[in-house]
Amino acid sequence: MAVALPTRPCPTHAPPRPPERAPGPPGTPAPRRRAPGALALLALAAALGGPHAAAARAPGAPPPGPPAPAASAQAGAPADDAAAPADGRPVVSPVQRPDERDVPQRACSFTLPVCVHAPADVPGAAVLESLAHLEAAMRAYDALGLPRPLPDGQRGGGPSYDLYLERGPRRGPLRVGHDMRALGDRFDAASAFAVAAAPAAPGRGGCASASDAAYALGHAVAARLDAGAEEGALAMTASYLAAVAAPCPAEELAAVDAFQRAPERALTGAALGALDGALLFPWYLDDAHGTGTPAHIAMSLLAIAAQSTPAGAARFRAEPDVFDALRASLRSRGKDLDDLLLEFAVARAFLGSRSDGAHLSDAARFGDFGRVRFEWSLPYATLPRRVAPLRPIEPTGATYLWLDLSAESAAGGPDLKTAEITFVADWELPALFRWAIVKVDRQGAEAGRVEVAGIFGSSRAQRTVVGLEGLAGLLIVGVNAGSMIRNHPFDPDDAPFMPHAYAVWLSR
Repeated sequence: MAVALPTRPCPTHAPPRPPERAPGPPGTPAPRRRAPGALALLALAAALGGPHAAAARAPGAPPPGPPAPAASAQAGAPADDAAAPADGRPVVSPVQRPDERDVPQRACSFTLPVCVHAPADVPGAAVLESLAHLEAAMRAYDALGLPRPLPDGQRGGGPSYDLYLERGPRRGPLRVGHDMRALGDRFDAASAFAVAAAPAAPGRGGCASASDAAYALGHAVAARLDAGAEEGALAMTASYLAAVAAPCPAEELAAVDAFQRAPERALTGAALGALDGALLFPWYLDDAHGTGTPAHIAMSLLAIAAQSTPAGAARFRAEPDVFDALRASLRSRGKDLDDLLLEFAVARAFLGSRSDGAHLSDAARFGDFGRVRFEWSLPYATLPRRVAPLRPIEPTGATYLWLDLSAESAAGGPDLKTAEITFVADWELPALFRWAIVKVDRQGAEAGRVEVAGIFGSSRAQRTVVGLEGLAGLLIVGVNAGSMIRNHPFDPDDAPFMPHAYAVWLSR
């Protein structure tokens, strides 16, 4: 497994003190209600089982000290992150059901509550193929013990779940919508539907249509549990459910590749309708903390975060959200959300062809499409260096640096036996960054880890790392854990998110 990325050429003239900016993606192929109560926590607990060139100096002179803390663009003005929480999604769906006169064809299952509607010029074989995809997805969700979508009364001609087909090629994401909040339910729940492209060539359309059907049905299952859930959480959950119920390598590779190429993006930054690589997060929750049944943690979080929106409101209350539920549940187990985000950020670095088999199960199947983008790949001989990311990091987003020790390690020189690496990170307020320095051996496996905890009120972290002999390199992982303002933690409804930058100093 290749661990080190291609390194950038180092110019002979060192620039002044400002940090270096990454010129582009390195070496990759182009292509709040109060906390949940005891019963809610028990429900989730059941699911949670288990500088470019080095500055010149005289020989023998001590290395220069780390730079002064970076000036924060947000210092003294954290008002952006301290604003009141944003409202939730609109109660009235922006996607509406097609008029029945435009979709006269209707085919329903004899055994399951699903129906497919289509215009008159859509071939009957395409309608039946889509119906078969819906049936397969519902059977998969039944096998997982998930609830079925909420019946929609007589919308679409009956209480079954409705998928509407459109004539023409598949041009983009499908459109998912929800009906008005169900009357009489204590918590927000709604029936749902979707509008998708009809299979272009029945029987030869590949797995894309099946993935769309599973995604649409997964969204409807989530809407039954929490109709007011934030869009990013719904997209993440529906994507994961679709990957479980109707695996489609072509769709998943594209989604994961896009997600890994932009690790600075928030986990909940996706829009509804298309498979998104953020499915890796609920997958990680199941893999690292679940009991073996896929999707139970994601479904439990939605159920815990269910809320009740007052009648007549234009937008769902959306408080608490799934991250509130996750935060409170982790706290009951003696952990913080910051810890979980950092653990996941490290795990996604070992995805695809970088997999060591110890972080995510079945992670190697993504190949080079699963490789996360590193901001910098720095040779050990060029230290000291001070670098900055290409783009600032959104809350819950991550950043990656690689310090290449392979040349020194292969030479067998004595330098690494006694060498020390000093790591200093400075970032913009009011963000709270967490860092981990992962030792990677010559086989590409994790050989040890040093975590640098974030301190509320501080925008600097520093640590010295020893024991470098025999390593291929050091993987430096940072995650924006959200605001350091304790009474305003990360809220997925605050999108668009305020990103924050950092500068890292490495010296030996």
